[in-house]
Amino acid sequence: MNNIRYILFLMVLIFVSSCEIDNYDAPNGELYGTFIDVETNEPVQSEIVQGTVIQLIELGWAENPTNITQTLLVQNDGTYRNSMIFEGEYRISAVQGNFQPVAPIETFEIKGSTKLDFSVTPFLRIKDASVVKNGNMVTATFKIEKTTADNVARIGLYAHPNVAVGVNTSLVRAESSTDLNSDPNITYTLQINLNNQNFIAGRSYYFRIGALSSVAGARFNYAPAIKITI
Repeated sequence: MNNIRYILFLMVLIFVSSCEIDNYDAPNGELYGTFIDVETNEPVQSEIVQGTVIQLIELGWAENPTNITQTLLVQNDGTYRNSMIFEGEYRISAVQGNFQPVAPIETFEIKGSTKLDFSVTPFLRIKDASVVKNGNMVTATFKIEKTTADNVARIGLYAHPNVAVGVNTSLVRAESSTDLNSDPNITYTLQINLNNQNFIAGRSYYFRIGALSSVAGARFNYAPAIKITI
C-alpha cells in the first residue's frame, strides 16, 4: 500500500511540474524577402523540396553560436518568410541554391518585421517559356540561357496537382538529357500526354518547366508553374 501511495505521489508531482507556466518571451521578430535575379530583376523560381535554404546563426547570446543554426525554406516563387524569430543580430547564409554562390552576411540585425532580399545570378534562365494544352497533349517550348560555361545536364516538364510542382514533387514528367548544348539559341520542346492514368479528367494540374546545370551541387532552375484543367 505504501508503494502505491508513493507512486501516486510521484505521478502527481510530475503532473504539477509539467503544468508550470511558460514565462519565456515569445519570438518578436520577422524576416522575409525574395531571391531576385540581378539581371532581370525577377524572382528566381525555386523548389521547396531540396531547394534553396537560408541558414541563420544568432550572434551574441551563446559562447559558440556556430553550433546552433536555424534554417528557412524558400518557396517555389523565390520568396521566404519566418514570423517566429527573435530580434537580434544574425549571420545569414543562402545555401543549396540554383544560383551562383553568394557570400554570407556576417552581421545582420533583425528588428521587428525586417526585409532582406538576395540579389543572385541563377545558373540557368528559362526564356520564352510557353506551356499550352492542345487536345490530349500539354506542350512546353522554351529556350535556356546559361550564366556559366557549364553544360545543361537535364531539362524537364513536371506536372502535379499542387503548385509546389518540381523535379522532386511531380506526378508525371517528361525529361531529356541529350542534345542540350549544341546550339544556345535552340527552342526545346517537351510534351506530356494527358491520357496518362495519373491524370483525372476535369481536375486542375500545375505544369512547370525546369532545367538543371551540371555545376556540382546545383539545383533546378524553373519557370513559373502554369495551371491547366484537363
